[in-house]
Amino acid sequence: MPAKIYVSKTEDRKKFVHKVLESFHDNFKNAKRIFIKPNLVSIEPYPTTTHPETLDATLEFLTNLGKDIAVGDAPAFDFKDKARIFREHPLIDVAEKYDVPFFNLYDYEMKVLKSERGYKIKLSTVPLKYDYIIALPVLKTHFVCKITCALKNVIGYFAVRERIMIHTKVKRIYRAIGEANSIIKTNLHIVDAITTTLKAQEMRHGGKPVHLGYMFAGTDPVAIDSFGLSLLKTVNPDLANLTPEAIPHIKYSYEIGLGYFDYETETI
Repeated sequence: MPAKIYVSKTEDRKKFVHKVLESFHDNFKNAKRIFIKPNLVSIEPYPTTTHPETLDATLEFLTNLGKDIAVGDAPAFDFKDKARIFREHPLIDVAEKYDVPFFNLYDYEMKVLKSERGYKIKLSTVPLKYDYIIALPVLKTHFVCKITCALKNVIGYFAVRERIMIHTKVKRIYRAIGEANSIIKTNLHIVDAITTTLKAQEMRHGGKPVHLGYMFAGTDPVAIDSFGLSLLKTVNPDLANLTPEAIPHIKYSYEIGLGYFDYETETI
């Protein structure tokens, strides 16, 4: 059965986020603790990182339900002044507005965890202490993985040494992404594709912002990334001939049972 992806051609992040959370409310109504995983890879603003409006809409909805909420991520290992991000990035201000903690995951416990296939990887234990995880990735081109969306967002949980190993090819990045997603499972992905990037995932690496005009959401990260690729292909000719099956981290995630390539969309 195809995965369902909720889609809107929109510029209104708040309206879309609230519609999605209303649709999925039954899934998390009994969850006492909810963890929010944005993209805070560096000090750069959107579209490198999650748009403040997306986090604001998410926190507004959830705090009104009286949930115990936390936000967290860990920046790229090659960004020198990581503390500056947690002082100055607009996402931090949004969390403070709702009196919600925003964890720099590097400052908290990292532990070697093992997947069902025996793969070992050192990850943050913070999200494992929550009942429900909502991810807020941005759809972007990635200069190594071709696409960063739902699946690759999990790298924010990696210890620094793990990040160095996957980016220096000591470990295979596609397997690390898939296995980490199998260990820390995101329950809902709300993806911002109003603006995306070409060439690279950050401006400091040569990324070029381009308007796309979509928001989409779902629970199947393989389907989410497959749909995201179809959108990226409309603005990025470098990806024109790529299929999801040809992108290693999407293919591997499918092979280990994290989701399906097939999807159907529902406009909301």
